Amino acid sequence: MTQQDLAKSAGVSRQTIISIEKGNYTPSLVLAFDIAEAFNVGINEVFQYRKKGEGL
Repeated sequence: MTQQDLAKSAGVSRQTIISIEKGNYTPSLVLAFDIAEAFNVGINEVFQYRKKGEGL
């Protein structure tokens, strides 16, 4: 799946997907679920919660 395909499926711009991938943007919970749904997986397969100050 391309960034453009994912963006279209999630209803956002390709730039938003790029920003999420780079860690420059934290998606809303709704967007996170939309992205997970685009991959047909659970949200925890795509995103992990980290407390502030925790490293990658």
